[in-house]
Amino acid sequence: MRLKFTVSKEKQIVSKKRVADHGEVYTREKEVNAMLDLVAMQTQSLSATFLEPACGTGNFLIEILRRKLAVAAENYQDKHKRKKYVKSPSQLSYERDLILAVSSIYGIELLEDNVKACRKRLFDFATAEYARLFPDSQKTACLDAIECLLHFNIVWGNALSMEVETPRHSIPLDGLVTEEEKERSKKAIIFYQWSFVTERKIKRVPFIYWGLVDRAYQPNGNSPLPHPYRTVFQSSLCDFLQLKQQYANEYE
Repeated sequence: MRLKFTVSKEKQIVSKKRVADHGEVYTREKEVNAMLDLVAMQTQSLSATFLEPACGTGNFLIEILRRKLAVAAENYQDKHKRKKYVKSPSQLSYERDLILAVSSIYGIELLEDNVKACRKRLFDFATAEYARLFPDSQKTACLDAIECLLHFNIVWGNALSMEVETPRHSIPLDGLVTEEEKERSKKAIIFYQWSFVTERKIKRVPFIYWGLVDRAYQPNGNSPLPHPYRTVFQSSLCDFLQLKQQYANEYE
């Protein structure tokens, strides 16, 4: 009798060269879920933030998003079970939860093709969930907002050097004094905290990545410099369905 063994078809490497050059090995679904189960309550919070400093194509991030949007869908679908005096959620309230969930997920990835694949994977999943609940009434503005958030939150950069792969042409932050700070800001990984301040208004606050991890910024391998700031105290505000229009210049 011939015994058959089931071999997992999950792809953990793209090529041996990428493993050798970049140490790229994808985490399997089983390990992803086992690790996220350790912080299960946080993965079910729409506002709890997650940062994956080597996100690849998003194996961790897609599962976090799946768990968050399962909660968002349940909140919406349970509207008929609510007591009469409790306001039923609307499509707008689900869209707000959807944007909140997407905006809470961050990633850094060294390889450009992985960055694009990760953004697309998260976008496709989020929009599929949106279409499942609202097959005939999706808003283009909501789809644009999701795309915009993923553009800012999934960064093409190096988590070790804490720099983006393609330096910016302009200074991204206000209030910088010295030329050194201004030049460094063009290369620095910058993340944005997104938070609702009203039912529709969402605030964006920038954070310098090297400040978040509380490490000295290193412009080169042997000349560490203390970072001049941890958080940049400047913010902007707009309607959450106008995100792409508000930040069109940066997005493009």
